[in-house]
Amino acid sequence: MKQAMKTLETGYVGLIYLLAIIAVILFFLITAGIALEVFLRALGMPSIYGLVDFAEASIYAMAMLAAPWIQYHRAHVRVMVLPEALPPRARYLLELFTLTVCTVVCAILTYYAFDNFFVSVERDELIFGELIFPEWYLQWQAPVAFLLLAVGFARDLVLADADAPPTYETAKE
Repeated sequence: MKQAMKTLETGYVGLIYLLAIIAVILFFLITAGIALEVFLRALGMPSIYGLVDFAEASIYAMAMLAAPWIQYHRAHVRVMVLPEALPPRARYLLELFTLTVCTVVCAILTYYAFDNFFVSVERDELIFGELIFPEWYLQWQAPVAFLLLAVGFARDLVLADADAPPTYETAKE
């Protein structure tokens, strides 16, 4: 059983790192594309066809693909006023409540994102701009991201330790 859990953990972490690397590659491509666009315009050359559409789609994709990695590293935004003011046991219970809510919300969002994705594929919906492409090219990221976020929050919930309530770098102890 421990080996199976370790294999699942390795696969989960590998997948979120792969998605984060894809997000970084998209960021690099947008940055390089914009720099090249500026250079071409300075030389009076034509602009790069579809760059704006690519940048718009990539910004959405980067947010979705990087989210599970950010959650795994606990680098997401947290407002710590209340947890820092609580004693350790109450802080632990608040953490459990928060992780439960996050897991449930992400599971619901996963369901609706998958539904939206399948409807888009079924209807063969297109996005029109300089580039024309199927809408599902963008829609697959949301169900994958929300599923991985739900798994990540559930994982944190299972691994939460009552004897070691969460501590925060900004906490004053």
